[in-house]
Amino acid sequence: MHFRKLIYLLLLTSFLTLLSCSQNPEVIEHGIFAPNRLESVIGQDGVCSIDFDDKITLWTFADTILGEWKSEDKILSGLIKDDAVFMKMIPNSLAWTAKTDKKNIHNPEFNFILENGIVTPFIKNRKDEDLMKHRLWAVDGIRIDDAVYVYYLHIYVPDPEKLLEFETLYAGLAKWEIPEGWSPGDPVDFKRVGKIFKNNPPAFGSTVVKKDGYIYTAGHYKGEGLSFPIKIARVETGKIENSDDYTFLKSDGTWTGDIKKSDSFLGDVSGECSLNWNEYLKEYVIIYVRVFTGEIVLVRFKDFKDLSDAEKKVVYKIPGEVKGAMWHYSGKEIYSSGRSIFMIYINPDTYQPMLVEIKL
Repeated sequence: MHFRKLIYLLLLTSFLTLLSCSQNPEVIEHGIFAPNRLESVIGQDGVCSIDFDDKITLWTFADTILGEWKSEDKILSGLIKDDAVFMKMIPNSLAWTAKTDKKNIHNPEFNFILENGIVTPFIKNRKDEDLMKHRLWAVDGIRIDDAVYVYYLHIYVPDPEKLLEFETLYAGLAKWEIPEGWSPGDPVDFKRVGKIFKNNPPAFGSTVVKKDGYIYTAGHYKGEGLSFPIKIARVETGKIENSDDYTFLKSDGTWTGDIKKSDSFLGDVSGECSLNWNEYLKEYVIIYVRVFTGEIVLVRFKDFKDLSDAEKKVVYKIPGEVKGAMWHYSGKEIYSSGRSIFMIYINPDTYQPMLVEIKL
């Protein structure tokens, strides 16, 4: 009898979990992500979090605007150009915080890598690479044993006056071999170690997840017409530096070494997305902002063979309209705990990551 009661309770719990997850999630906007960042920077995008150890989370950013605020309150009135004086825009930056949790996710205390007291790129250009034409955009990364790997996109801008007209030369890897005894505040030395995806590839590295001995990464790209799809690649964890060992997802769930024989998915992704394994759902979750609309979309699937038919569920519409010529972009998960997924999207007017909580 006790055994039957136990089985009944387990089935009831599973049913209630499935019921709660099938309904529309509660979504809460928390405003600008980590306002204390504005003590060091004016604006940023390309936000990614990397688990470093049980005490520290690393954060990478792509383009980072440095300058001075026009008011002591660092008030963002609507357009960032009205609120600050720009000094320069560096292509990547790195910071660390205390280990991310539900208590500090709203405003973790950021500590940026500095040079002469100023935020500086951690993935360096070579001397023959003009900083304004060769932009090394840091994206997501992962720690493997005693090394941290960060993917980056080598962006070529022919005319620095037209920053939105560019091409991706390749997606590469930067590696930091962590010295024994390293602690926050000590030097961080990333070396560029390889061109992993070449010839104007999708923006692989925009999201990275480790599962069952593999590293998975997704990358968006401009397709035909008004199509903005993603491709997904994977590699065995120990072969992350070997470009020839990456394979690419096909719609039937198999993998091919030829990216041209792989398939594309979703088709309406605005900038970066996230791909993660969610322990609460026991499913993979993709989160992104839909191009043109400002809708936040959540996609769930148990296995990669199910991705093609997975529902694209709109969970939230970002309020208001963008004043500039762009739209909200790069919606992605940065932390999850239980039923809560915390994600950011980029507001192009303020050039700030905005924090959103999705309660499943």
